Amino acid sequence: MMKFLIFSLMLIMICKKINFLQNLIFLLSFLMIFNISDLNHYLISMNFGLNFYSYGLIMLVFWISGLMLLSMKFVSNKYICSFLILLLMNILLITFSNLNFFLFYLFFEISLMPTFIMIIYWGLGNQRILASYYFLFYTMIFSLPMMLILFDLDYKFGSLSLLLNKYYSLNLEYMYLIMMLVCFLVKVPFYLIHSWLLKAHVEAPVFGSMILASLLLKLGGYGMLLLLNLVYDYFNENLKNNLILISLMGSLILSMICMCQIDLKILVAYSSIVHMGMMLCGIFSMMKLGILGSYLMMISHGFSSSGLFYLVNINYERLNSRLIYMNKGMMSLMPSMSLMWFMLCSSNMAAPFSMNLVSEIFLIIIIMIYNIKLLILMILICMFSFLYSLYLFSWVQHGKFMKMNKFSSGKLLEFLNLLLHWIPLNIMIFNLNMMIS
Repeated sequence: MMKFLIFSLMLIMICKKINFLQNLIFLLSFLMIFNISDLNHYLISMNFGLNFYSYGLIMLVFWISGLMLLSMKFVSNKYICSFLILLLMNILLITFSNLNFFLFYLFFEISLMPTFIMIIYWGLGNQRILASYYFLFYTMIFSLPMMLILFDLDYKFGSLSLLLNKYYSLNLEYMYLIMMLVCFLVKVPFYLIHSWLLKAHVEAPVFGSMILASLLLKLGGYGMLLLLNLVYDYFNENLKNNLILISLMGSLILSMICMCQIDLKILVAYSSIVHMGMMLCGIFSMMKLGILGSYLMMISHGFSSSGLFYLVNINYERLNSRLIYMNKGMMSLMPSMSLMWFMLCSSNMAAPFSMNLVSEIFLIIIIMIYNIKLLILMILICMFSFLYSLYLFSWVQHGKFMKMNKFSSGKLLEFLNLLLHWIPLNIMIFNLNMMIS
């Protein structure tokens, strides 16, 4: 694991050579594929290692970081931006590969700072400072109690190593468990504490939205997997039922809200919260199939939501508006780009052959096993997910467009970026044996 970390740290030294840097990051992704032989065990070196869940998320970190560098077309101070992207990539790599709970928490919080700078410096709207402070303080204030809890646990048990979870299970006090859960639920984000994400997405630049939707939201899901692995024997059944019910109800409400949105970016942001709510249901079921479905949901959502934010930005660059009424008739204005809209919207609605379909099937099965009464909520969420994805595609691509100047229907770099989102999302379904075994 250390060789990948050292390699990625060395990339910061060549942050000015952006084109060469992109190739090296994608090369690093392929090197990881061919160097991992057994995901059932930790690969330990210098307190770093991989397990089944962190492997796919680290692959996602490398891939999305390369796509973020590809999306920096009209960015001022490209060198500073590439430095921040590489810094954030290394922080996330350390976070996902760390075997110490306190170091995981530390880098979990440090990852906020590069994104905070991206939103303030390259943000698009007048409210970017307010949005960046919402993003920073929501997550920091709710996670501060967790630091004090970790100090107390270290005093009691003498270690916070994640490798020791095979030998003991933490018997946390009920209030301790709630505060640690809230720390990760805010980051996911959980319904009722999700308003910071909408503000951050609206004001963030395109690469900021890509990193927020595809990677930073997964920190909460991965942290919850680590926490529940340690407190599995003492997790309250009533708490688990209430969290699943709130997640499903919240996802259903937000799915219906998506049907009346007029801002494209807010619609995609609400869609992210809906999918994360479904992911939480699989984690809180505490069954192998549910956790596997949540894991696949995190990976697939990382590709599809990032691609949709990039598509919205392509329209915004040409029309200077994200309103759905101004983005009508794009099939006539940008006919070659309409295929990209169709492929990513269909992946977002869990159509074959995307990994979203597999993850939603697993989550529906686990809800049937857990409580058959909740099945109707999950089916409604899947139905509305299909409807608002269809609503997004049909309103943007069809209809009468306004008179405007001619513009490019799509550049080769834009098509490359979108295909690099869509291809991994749809080819991984053909090799799920590695992920399921």
